[in-house]
Amino acid sequence: MNKSGRIAADTTTSSTAKSSSLGVILLRVAWLSVLLGLGMEALLLLFAASSGLIPGLGEIVAASVQKISWAVIVCTGIALGTTVSSIFRAPLMGMLGFLAAPVAFHVARTLHQGTKEALEITGGVASIGESVFLIALIKGVEYACLAALIGWIGRRPWGGLAPHILVGLAVGILFGGTILALTYVSAPEPPSLTALISRGIDEVVFPVGCSLVLFSAQALGNRVASEDEDEDENESS
Repeated sequence: MNKSGRIAADTTTSSTAKSSSLGVILLRVAWLSVLLGLGMEALLLLFAASSGLIPGLGEIVAASVQKISWAVIVCTGIALGTTVSSIFRAPLMGMLGFLAAPVAFHVARTLHQGTKEALEITGGVASIGESVFLIALIKGVEYACLAALIGWIGRRPWGGLAPHILVGLAVGILFGGTILALTYVSAPEPPSLTALISRGIDEVVFPVGCSLVLFSAQALGNRVASEDEDEDENESS
């Protein structure tokens, strides 16, 4: 094989490997995001039960659909940028977070409403009077910041589990507090304390969960790659 043929073959192999790696990462992030959505719903159900407010089965199903769809779209959207190893990784992840969050917000709301209609459950998607466009914009900025920070710390030798948790918590408190304040101000009637706490749990904890999903997916990928390298070394020896 001549030199140009070898170069073409290497390029094709490299492109195939990158595509395969991206697909594996997205699949790993997707199923971890499903677990995140279910975990968030379980957490909110525990809080509701402790407050003596247990929703019906239909409400639980609709809320689970909303949280799973939101988690999968946001986390996999951000994960697209994790395969970039250059200095553009953090800005790219930030841009992806800014685009993915509003899309996920509207898709999750639509699926929530559709599920409730299919199950013949009355009541609107939201029990608060906030501007949908403004909330979507805030979430876009929120997950742009979260994604950019994750992309930045992911390239640092100290960027382990604890920094990911702290970044998610800081972003959740900052933007979750903003959304809660907007919720309270724009509501036709002052929301109940239970409703505000439930919303606060959702807004603050989820960024932490998404950060952990991205960290776990990367860690699993590194572990699998390390095991494959060890197997190759054993075979060659």
